[in-house]
Amino acid sequence: MKRSVAVAIIVGYLGVLGMGIVSHTLSFGNASHPAMFYVVWDMFCGWSGYESRQHLVAEGISGNHYLLTPAPWGEFRPYGPASRTDYDNYAVHSGRIARNVLRHTKHEPIVRVYLIEESWSKRYNMPDYIWKMQFEEEKKKNSYFNTRVVYNEQGQQLQWNDTFTSIVYNRDLMADPRLARYRRVSQPHFVVSPSQLITPASGVQSGEFDGAVTIPTVSGN
Repeated sequence: MKRSVAVAIIVGYLGVLGMGIVSHTLSFGNASHPAMFYVVWDMFCGWSGYESRQHLVAEGISGNHYLLTPAPWGEFRPYGPASRTDYDNYAVHSGRIARNVLRHTKHEPIVRVYLIEESWSKRYNMPDYIWKMQFEEEKKKNSYFNTRVVYNEQGQQLQWNDTFTSIVYNRDLMADPRLARYRRVSQPHFVVSPSQLITPASGVQSGEFDGAVTIPTVSGN
């Protein structure tokens, strides 16, 4: 009896996991119930090795630049050092945030507003004493800056680019010689999930990811 119960539990457990893998592969029913979170294959695949922060920078008619975040009256930081702009991963509200800061501050006429994404490896978040235990090199954080969105003076979107991690991921896929060879000899096929199509990144200027850089010089709020 005990053996039968144990076998039934094992078969049921493996069956549920198998159902989750099939559901995720075919994108069928993978979000049909909150319990699917525990059985689909991609439970934690969204975690990144990079930490990101977003900076709003306004360009005046004279060519001077003004850092809009943090705002002159302070920032709302709900869960730690990240501000509300950093939680806007899809850059949906950044234009309104910039417009609100500009509306309540004195400045010259503004011609452009830029949402600049700063990214760095999460290993630089280690406390200094842990870093010294793990690495012999000096702890010198290298940040990479990417122009994520460009707005006009009214906060309307003029240009939109992908995130730093997505751009690097897509570049690696396009540069992989094995995948390039497969693309030359492969035939068109039916895509199960169109949302997972990989498209070449656009809008990235050369030299943005060549090494450590500093935050653009600003003249004030």
